[in-house]
Amino acid sequence: SKKHKKDGLTDEEIKVLMGKVGPLPNTARATRLKAILVLLTLQGLRQIELIRLSVRDLDFVSKTAFIQGKGQDDKELINLHPETCKTLQEYLRTNKIADGALFTSQSNNSRNRRLTTRAIRGIVKATLAELGINKTTHGFRHYFTTKLIKTYKGDLLEVAQYTRHKSLEMLQVYNDSIKREADLPRFYKAFDGVNF
Repeated sequence: SKKHKKDGLTDEEIKVLMGKVGPLPNTARATRLKAILVLLTLQGLRQIELIRLSVRDLDFVSKTAFIQGKGQDDKELINLHPETCKTLQEYLRTNKIADGALFTSQSNNSRNRRLTTRAIRGIVKATLAELGINKTTHGFRHYFTTKLIKTYKGDLLEVAQYTRHKSLEMLQVYNDSIKREADLPRFYKAFDGVNF
């Protein structure tokens, strides 16, 4: 669907974001922002999965994490990208977090309470807005999925291992839109030189 395509962040936008966030000094707030962004970008986490993470869910030795989605009682094991591990460890160290919720509020009135999905959206939206990027938090999952489908050349079963889509139907929608986009030049060329 059309809406679908413009939802995701582009490679270009991710570059701009890295250029802005990467050089930030390792303050409490900046390391938290970086940690949130790597989990969205490199792991494709849903917002609810992000806020439900606790420190004990992370295993940096085996580079894995247990995540809990919406309405799921049992936790699911995912593989962490090395860059994710590095950023999360930096965040934990800087903020002296040893246990409990991975992401807590740093504002005075709700300090140390688990962040809400609304707070995550606010943090991400503000960061993107500063860069003139008009995308939502879900756009990161979209970017993650699209990138994997392209890398895995449409092998949706493999991709689903990482995106954790319960059905391949949703991934097929992504795949169709990627194929269509790649094919457009052929369509344009077919009518090359036809003009009135």
